[in-house]
Amino acid sequence: MFIFFLLFISDETQSQYFNPITTWKQISLWSKILGIKLDKTIDNYNFWHIEQQNIIDDNQTISSTLGQAESINVDILNGDDVVDIILSYDNTIQMIHILKSCSVQNLLNNPKYLNQLNLKISPQDCCLVCILDESKKQTLNSLDMENPISDYVSDSKKLIHFQICILIHIIQYDHQNELSISISHRNITVKQLLEMSKIKDVHTYLASYKTEMILSENTNLSMINDMKFILVKQHQTCLISIKQSAETLIEIIEDDMKNQRYIIDAVMNDIYKQNKIIDQDQYLLYNSSFVPSRETPLSLFLSSTITTIEFNLIDRKLPMNVTVISDEQKSSLQFQCESSMSFGRVHEIVYQLWKLNKQFYSLTLDDDCNVDEEYLLSDASESTNNIQLKVISTANIKCMITYQEENIRISTTDETLLSTILKEALEKLVISLDDMNMFELYLMDDPESPTNVDLDSSIANISEDLPKEIKIIPFQLKKKED
Repeated sequence: MFIFFLLFISDETQSQYFNPITTWKQISLWSKILGIKLDKTIDNYNFWHIEQQNIIDDNQTISSTLGQAESINVDILNGDDVVDIILSYDNTIQMIHILKSCSVQNLLNNPKYLNQLNLKISPQDCCLVCILDESKKQTLNSLDMENPISDYVSDSKKLIHFQICILIHIIQYDHQNELSISISHRNITVKQLLEMSKIKDVHTYLASYKTEMILSENTNLSMINDMKFILVKQHQTCLISIKQSAETLIEIIEDDMKNQRYIIDAVMNDIYKQNKIIDQDQYLLYNSSFVPSRETPLSLFLSSTITTIEFNLIDRKLPMNVTVISDEQKSSLQFQCESSMSFGRVHEIVYQLWKLNKQFYSLTLDDDCNVDEEYLLSDASESTNNIQLKVISTANIKCMITYQEENIRISTTDETLLSTILKEALEKLVISLDDMNMFELYLMDDPESPTNVDLDSSIANISEDLPKEIKIIPFQLKKKED
């Protein structure tokens, strides 16, 4: 048995025991009879579930309302305290009986209402549109959502209609500005979403925020779970092609794995996440020689001449784990390879990925010992499969180039022209050399007023006017104003 306590506005409390299968309609009848006895006649009783913030259905039993809980708090309301509204999402419409004083936000926060509409997303990814009529719609902001529902109830008998819309967030890659678009359903394509964003550039793509893979313009939002996207231009992307290795036992490569486009800031792990068909014991081999770690940025494989990155899928883990560090790089370089790889080949890989001028660097073991390029990795690591290496600059002069949020170090000589410095900086930033004339180089001799330098000048020309204690020459790379 369950005991029911009834608290009237006058703070008078009445109690009664009920069977678990008693419905709230029967409790309402008991409440009305009790109300008559107390001279508090109410035409219609409603029961407000305080924890769940909704009116309990008349035909629901006490036991089903309790669920796993031992007790619940319920307010008893008369008909003047509640109102009927329409809540909809896409083509699904529900009539909701709700407390007038309840905030509009309650409509999104209540799992019961969202379940009735078969909407399984976070309230943070939704917004509400108040539809007074088809010609008058109001998208509610955060302050509007705090208002009581009674504020939107009209004097006419027409029911107020709240439509749930999904908030799509689009982050612009160039300057990280965020654009929000509300859609009433997910049955739209990426192309339609781009049109809604009013972006005119035909070379613009939408990428998944989760995997940083570019989505086809025919991709339907109903087929993916993404709520957040990145807006990028073509030059900020690269093509990935995954091929089947001859030694792979099972044919798994699908057509869409042969030509995928990603943001250049994506990492190897994004490719693995996107292509779930790749088994945990399979690896992506680059240049037929090494498997990059999952943290490796795709931008490392790109250059002014390489815009497509090709991988071969293999079925085995390569035995040697190579880690390379440098005080000029933000993070280490890690990859797996055969023990028969020479140190000379490791040098080539490191210089290629980090885009280093080989004449200004040397590669040593982690104890600073030099190693002959003809030696094999197995010669230096008979007792371990892990090789730790360092890249050390041998140049006397270094430059620091700042571009937006990036800081790039370049080793150089007195004879090096600034045009060469600019070219190396663009290579490291994965900016096409065809756009070289769109950039300017400034000497940060005075942070308040940098000096625009002549690209035909040499490092020696620049150094003449700098204090001798400056060990690293600071430059700033800027894009010319249109």
